[in-house]
Amino acid sequence: MGYSSFLEIVKGRFYADTISRFDQTDIAHLFTKNSNVPASLINKLSNVDLIISFVSDREQIMINNLRAAGAKHVIHHEPVPSEGEDIHVIDHFLRCLDLLGVPHSNKIPKIFLRDEDVLLGEKFLNERVVDPKKLLVAMHPGSGSRQKCWAVDRYVELILWLKKEMDAQILLISGQADTGIVEELRAKVRDNIILADQLPLPILAAIIKRSNLFVGNDSGITHLAAAVGTPAISVFGPTDPGIWGPRGEQVRIHYKKSPCSPCSFDTRRNCFSQICLEGVTVKDVIGEIRYMNQYSL
Repeated sequence: MGYSSFLEIVKGRFYADTISRFDQTDIAHLFTKNSNVPASLINKLSNVDLIISFVSDREQIMINNLRAAGAKHVIHHEPVPSEGEDIHVIDHFLRCLDLLGVPHSNKIPKIFLRDEDVLLGEKFLNERVVDPKKLLVAMHPGSGSRQKCWAVDRYVELILWLKKEMDAQILLISGQADTGIVEELRAKVRDNIILADQLPLPILAAIIKRSNLFVGNDSGITHLAAAVGTPAISVFGPTDPGIWGPRGEQVRIHYKKSPCSPCSFDTRRNCFSQICLEGVTVKDVIGEIRYMNQYSL
C-alpha cells in the first residue's frame, strides 16, 4: 500500500501481487491521535494477518490506531535511519527482515521487468533513436531537491563532450519537479535530445535498462538505474553516499566531501554556494566514462 505511481514498479513483477492506494479518505484517520477508525477500514484490517509499516511514526500514533482497530499483528519500521546513525538505508530496511526472522544475503536491490515493460520501452526508443548502433546515454539532471543537483552548465558540457567525442545519443529524463532544469538544459544544448517526460516507472526502467550508460544526481531515478543493472554514474554533494548512495555492481559515485557536507535538510535548503557539488568536475565524470568504456559500455 502506498502511492500507486511508485508501486507500479513492483506490481506483478515478482514483488507484489496487488497494490492499494495510500491516499484514501479512511486512511487519514490513522494519523489522528485516539481516532475513531471508520468501519470501512476496520473491515479491511480484519482480513490482514500482518501489517508492516514504513510510515514515519515516532509517536506511535498510527500503530496504536491500527491495533485499536483490530489489526492482528503490526510491525513498525521507521523509513530513515535515526539522526547520526551511520548505516546505509538499504541495511536499515533489511533490519526489518531480522525482526521477521527472515535470512538475507544480497544487499543489492534489483528490479525485474515484465515483457510488456520491455516492449513498451523498446517502442519508445525505436520511434525516437536515430541510429541504434550509437551509444545511448540516459541522464536525469533533476532530483527531489534543487540543492542536490549538479550544475546545469556541467551537464551541458558533459552532453556536448559525449556527442562530440563518443558520438552518443542523449536521453533526458524529466519528472514533475524537473521541468525548469530540463528546459534550461535543452535551451543551452540546442541539439537533438530524446526526452522521456513523466513516463510510468516500469516503462522508464525498461528504457534505462536499454541505455548503455546513466548519469544522474542523488535521486530515486539513479537508484532505479542501479536496480536494473545499467552502468551508472551518480554525483553526490550535500547528502552522504554512505547512507543514500545507490548500490549496484556497475555503479560509480562521485563525491568530494567539503567541510560542510553532508549537511542537514534545513542547512541544505538555505544553501546557495553548493561548494560540495562544485567539487565534482566534468573532468572527473569524463574520466569515469573513459574508464567504464574500456570495460562495460
